[in-house]
Amino acid sequence: MSTTERRWLVRFSWAALAVPASAMLTAIAFGLVYGASLTPVGWRNTFVMGFVGMVLGGGLLGLAFVLYDFRTQNPEEGVHVQEIAVAICVAVTMFVGWIVLKDHALHERGRPVRAVVTALQASAGPFDAGTEAVLADASHHPLGAIGAGDLAVGDHITVTIDPRGRYGVSAGPPPANPEWLWTLSALIAVVQALLTASIGFSAARAREHWPPRAR
Repeated sequence: MSTTERRWLVRFSWAALAVPASAMLTAIAFGLVYGASLTPVGWRNTFVMGFVGMVLGGGLLGLAFVLYDFRTQNPEEGVHVQEIAVAICVAVTMFVGWIVLKDHALHERGRPVRAVVTALQASAGPFDAGTEAVLADASHHPLGAIGAGDLAVGDHITVTIDPRGRYGVSAGPPPANPEWLWTLSALIAVVQALLTASIGFSAARAREHWPPRAR
């Protein structure tokens, strides 16, 4: 085998090995979301959000250290958008995964309820802003709160509640089966795998120019 053939073999081998790494990132991202959805309080609990954030942040920080080491051995390499795009794919996977699990659960077991707005208050969520509408059913049992929008006190609205209490109240009737969101998740995983393979291919090419290590 010639030197050129051996180099191309190494490049494609690195690209192929990067694909399982991408699949592992996707599995971790979706696994964290799925694990949080199984807790009785889901994402509404600060501890759950903090734990998921720490695990995901630790994983991305470890990846950043690996890339930093790669950059220091290749100072001529510029900042690649592939690494940033992979991190964005992981974040989008978690966001879409949460929506998929929520819509799927409410589609299967969600119960529509006619609610009335009892009060308007400032949002208490850590990532929410603005005003939310406090809801109650016909028996004046509290149902939770949703974004107020154009709602006023005394308005009636159809909402969907989760009998198990894992998901908060959602405006509107139970959602349809989120099949298109599963397709979107698969497409994001494919894009992430291609980007990761590109990183592996580029890393293999860069290693060809590394100076030999002293023995």
